[in-house]
Amino acid sequence: DRDGDPECLDCPMGSSCGGGAAPPSECSPGYFASASGLSECTRCEGGTYQSEARAAGCIACEMGSYCAEGASAPLPCEKRTYSNKTNLESVGGCEGCPEGHACTTGSVIP
Repeated sequence: DRDGDPECLDCPMGSSCGGGAAPPSECSPGYFASASGLSECTRCEGGTYQSEARAAGCIACEMGSYCAEGASAPLPCEKRTYSNKTNLESVGGCEGCPEGHACTTGSVIP
């Protein structure tokens, strides 16, 4: 700036700033920074995901899928299972397909 002191800038949302003169680091997919000025990005909780870099939050996992902690994409329920719920944290949350029904990978209903 005009008086010779370096200009300080806020660390933007979706980024982390370790301090000093280092530039901001984008949060990777599966992580987020919901406020400016954070020193580190936060991992998405189980049952949520974030596929984009520089995110300010995470997205609820989709029906027919599960999302482990730090997920960058939903993973489909396995063949012969299904889920009509969101926010599943593991493949164990997918339910077994009822007898007499056919459930393909990622099924939402039996």
